[in-house]
Amino acid sequence: MSKILDTQEFLDTICELLYQGKRHVAIPVAGGSMVPFLHHGDMVCLDLVDSPLKRGDIILYQRAGGRYILHRIMKIRPDGTLWIVGDAQQEIEILPSEAMVRARVTSARHKGKTYDPKSFRWWLYAHIWLPLRPFRHLLMGLRGRPRLK
Repeated sequence: MSKILDTQEFLDTICELLYQGKRHVAIPVAGGSMVPFLHHGDMVCLDLVDSPLKRGDIILYQRAGGRYILHRIMKIRPDGTLWIVGDAQQEIEILPSEAMVRARVTSARHKGKTYDPKSFRWWLYAHIWLPLRPFRHLLMGLRGRPRLK
């Protein structure tokens, strides 16, 4: 008999592994909020945040209700609040502090290729796609609706 693991439990366990010193923990992406950079089923590698966060970083954070979210930092305010948005979204979520951040994505595997923050594709989404937030729905409409696998 197979057991289905709850996403919350799974990510709680992943975060616990990171806190215990495990490095480069890979997890699958679920959902489509990071399309077109990441698609459902792609893999990301997580690490604890060991250097200052910056605009364009993809982070795993936990909302007040406990739900885990993987989105990109749009802005870090002087008061420490983080403005977060998915690559397929227009709505900005505001995190009151970095204390909600559980991990940073250090690499991503999409269509058989691995990308890290120094890759051109990552740079493109962090520096070109991110400021296009108000127009994303139009741009995504031009290329057709993304399909979840």
